[in-house]
Amino acid sequence: MDFARLAAERHSVRRYQPGLTINDAELQAIFHLVQLSPSSFNLQHWRFVVVRDAARKRELRGLSFGQQQVEDCAAVVLVCGRLDAHEDAASLYAHAPAELREKFVPMVAGVYAGQTGLQREEAIRSGALAAMSLMYAAKETGWDSGPMIGFDAAKVGALLALPATLLPVMMVTLGKALDGLQPARLFRRPLSEIVHLESAQGATLADRQRP
Repeated sequence: MDFARLAAERHSVRRYQPGLTINDAELQAIFHLVQLSPSSFNLQHWRFVVVRDAARKRELRGLSFGQQQVEDCAAVVLVCGRLDAHEDAASLYAHAPAELREKFVPMVAGVYAGQTGLQREEAIRSGALAAMSLMYAAKETGWDSGPMIGFDAAKVGALLALPATLLPVMMVTLGKALDGLQPARLFRRPLSEIVHLESAQGATLADRQRP
């Protein structure tokens, strides 16, 4: 289990080798890993629309401010979050032990029913967690990826026939980096800037020499 290697080797790729295809078996290998992502109350808000058709990718490129990677990649994945995922609590807990079912099914209803703001927040949170899993899973199975928020969400939703209960969270492109070249990783803030101990005003976590 070498996550350090995986994290180091994943880059956000924007230039892909055009003309490649990713088949159903390869997608299954990726999404079997993605579905292990965490979600609040195990509601699994995420849904994915995978676009491989060349003509449809061209349409998506037009709705993504002309970004070439949308057309050149092997597949575009629209990561979505379900706004009404809480309504499935009973079925999701149907095979859980009775004590869990009796505890969590009414709790989910109490937390989410009528709470449109929270429903949206959870859809985005869970979708974002799954999107990160998607990018790591893609790298683990030999594919490069890149996250995107630069697209017209309403028009993309209409093109891909999203129901009102599905919220576009982000696009993730899948493919092989052009000429195998991974983009240089840009500046990362040091740990001493981004990690505080015990409170936001507490001591910072100093960087140490990596082994």
